[in-house]
Amino acid sequence: MINFTSQHQVRPEFLTGDKSISHRALILAAISDGVCKIRNLSPCDDVRATVACLRKLGAKIYLRKNTATVYPIVKANTDVTFHCHNSGTTARLLAGVVAGLGIRAKFTGDKSLSARPMLRLLQPLQRLGAQVSFPNGCMFEIMPSVLHGGRIEAEHPSAQIKGAVLLAALCAGQCVTYREMVPTRTHTEDMIAAFGGKISTGNEITLYPCAVGAFSYSVPDDMSSAAFLMAMDLLDGVSHTYRNLCLSAERCGFLDILQKSGVKVERDVHNGCGDVRLSGKVGEIFADEQDVVNAIDEIPVLAAIALTVRGRHVFCGVEELRKKECDRVQAIIDTAHACGQKAHFDGHSLVIESDGVVRRNVRFNSFGDHRMAMSQAVLCLSACGGGSVDDWCCEVSFPDFLRAAGVTPLNFAVVGRDVSRSLSPLLMRNLAEHAKVCCTYKAISVGGGKLKKVLQTLDGANVTMPYKGLAAEIYGADIPVNTVGKNIAPQSTDGKGAERACQLHGIDLRGKSLWILGAGGAAQACVHYLSQLGCRMQVFNRTPQKARILTEKYRLTTVPAPDGVLSFVPDCKWERAFPLPQSAGFVLVAAYGGGSGLAEKAAKRGITVVDGKEMLYFQGAESFALWTGTQVQNDYPSFKGDCDEITFA
Repeated sequence: MINFTSQHQVRPEFLTGDKSISHRALILAAISDGVCKIRNLSPCDDVRATVACLRKLGAKIYLRKNTATVYPIVKANTDVTFHCHNSGTTARLLAGVVAGLGIRAKFTGDKSLSARPMLRLLQPLQRLGAQVSFPNGCMFEIMPSVLHGGRIEAEHPSAQIKGAVLLAALCAGQCVTYREMVPTRTHTEDMIAAFGGKISTGNEITLYPCAVGAFSYSVPDDMSSAAFLMAMDLLDGVSHTYRNLCLSAERCGFLDILQKSGVKVERDVHNGCGDVRLSGKVGEIFADEQDVVNAIDEIPVLAAIALTVRGRHVFCGVEELRKKECDRVQAIIDTAHACGQKAHFDGHSLVIESDGVVRRNVRFNSFGDHRMAMSQAVLCLSACGGGSVDDWCCEVSFPDFLRAAGVTPLNFAVVGRDVSRSLSPLLMRNLAEHAKVCCTYKAISVGGGKLKKVLQTLDGANVTMPYKGLAAEIYGADIPVNTVGKNIAPQSTDGKGAERACQLHGIDLRGKSLWILGAGGAAQACVHYLSQLGCRMQVFNRTPQKARILTEKYRLTTVPAPDGVLSFVPDCKWERAFPLPQSAGFVLVAAYGGGSGLAEKAAKRGITVVDGKEMLYFQGAESFALWTGTQVQNDYPSFKGDCDEITFA
């Protein structure tokens, strides 16, 4: 999650190298005849995935800032497994390389990539003689085979499929002709030609047996990344000059569509690269099928612009968008509805009908799609007066997006062994929205050995099970801590959270007699805090020795008739068997997301049950105030409303 205010200032100087070209430059360098140097390489996660895979294949790649020195593959490693993470370009282009080299390799990816179509890539390779299988545990496997030349008629407009076929033929030393009915980006064939390959280009491309020589190359800046900044310029009514962009004909769909809508587009192009400056107002947007092919990656941000412009906007032939990192067509429709606008897909075209007035402070869901996330960020920053984007993931393609947008968020996280079910990210989004603080908040599951390193990278962190004691050791604290930060002393907000949660029910813990169930980090921190409120406490734990240690440390005594019970243990056989004392007038159950035998007994008896989500809210609010200096007034009902939409399996 990232929360945005409307404060930003676009800074084009932080654009980075073109992602598509970076992939291809690395691959061509790895199969070239000599040592290559690539400057202005994209630093994004997708390109790093390609670097890792090429190293597995046998290339030596040395990175220094955004410059790569590549020593080509001498003898390709075989029987390798490539983890392509979220990068479809990595998987598709390297499938061609592996097929051409005649080696065996398995291709895996993350959940998103594994769900994307690969058969339409593999079928053209099979026509050239590649053998493919689909074993369990991977997307596909290329098996050793000898490729032959041939002619491929493109069934789908795809620069990546075209690139895979050309790379396969290049590696196999075969002649191949590739014919496409709809022109797609020409990066692969242009770069093969530029680096010494023998190739004829056009709608019908023929690659002849050849080799790529050693080269030194500077990657132009990324047009797709620039599109997000240009969109903010247009919505803000300002103008910047964007220099050294890749401006080949098939790369300019974004600019062409805007120009047709009435935007003034100034271009200074030399050899496919150049400078761009936009000005003026956007009118109704109409993108035909070729426009969409040329702007396939920019359709989400064009749709974001359309939502702010009164009129009917049409994007034709967008079916391919349904096969991206998410179903981008549906994601755009959901984004439109979140903004209070109408959108629908008629089976061929995406239609947006906007009154030009979007809602304020909208909560968006990116569905884990980097281009959706940044398009929604454009809306937050330049149209909605702020807002938030769930599942923030710009690192996939444009890790410097926030810096280029002139946004400096605070970076917070909840850190524990398994925080996949944590409600803390939801809570912090709620708090950040009310406080108007720009921040990110992640859930980071980590092993104890890496805890210190992870905490050092964050502006603030909530430490949870089972690392509160370990965090105390790292920071030299006397009690288990759950809140650490760069500018604060390590401390626990568990006790304060329990106190304020009880106050929500009219319960004042000061001077109360209490039973404490559990002796872990949260229980220890609460005993420490409540002892300062004059509470009398008795500790119970499944392991009696741990209870004795806590009892001796705080000189606790037996409490025969407690006013209430505070439980810091999860639902379990021991907890369910624990007797609820007759004297208890309330029960606090710190754990959430599951059942509680103690809470059930309390409910049957009709006594107050303080929910763990209430404690979480107030301890989180206290942490947030420590990190940001901003105290959020009690808005627990809003947080509870968000929580009520979540069910725990």
